Amino acid sequence: MKKTANIVAILLGVAFIIFGLSFFVPAIKSVLPAPAAPSSPEAGALTKAYFTAMTGTSYLAIIKVLEVIGGLLLLRACSRGWGVALIGAITFNIVLVNVLIKQVYDPVVIVLALAVLFLAWVGRKGFCCLACCGSGECLGTCGCCNKDGQSGGCCSTEKPASSGCCGGK
Repeated sequence: MKKTANIVAILLGVAFIIFGLSFFVPAIKSVLPAPAAPSSPEAGALTKAYFTAMTGTSYLAIIKVLEVIGGLLLLRACSRGWGVALIGAITFNIVLVNVLIKQVYDPVVIVLALAVLFLAWVGRKGFCCLACCGSGECLGTCGCCNKDGQSGGCCSTEKPASSGCCGGK
């Protein structure tokens, strides 16, 4: 499962780096597949208005920078928790735009959402460190927890169960 999670994280990270950079480097955009078209004229008008507002206010540029940062965070195992949190929020927004505004179920978006959900599920026990010590290292790959998960770092099971953070069993 750990190898699968690493492969998915690397592929997702690279995908978001490419998608983010494609906004700033037109040559990358020309190689990527075109996004799915809106399903109706009304959805097309809503989509055009939405993206006109996002582009006109530089909001989309900020999102694209966050996509690149999130993709880079996914590539390093020690920062993967932060990457999943950041990319998860962006992916959720992409899904909502596709389903609610464009009224399209784009297979690429569905695969991206499933990959994020998979990484969140695999690393669910490690997300406590994002809240406790902010290290993002507790996804079982770095030094925050010992290999046995019994001592050291913010994931120590020595913490009382009432702390709500990795403590208790």
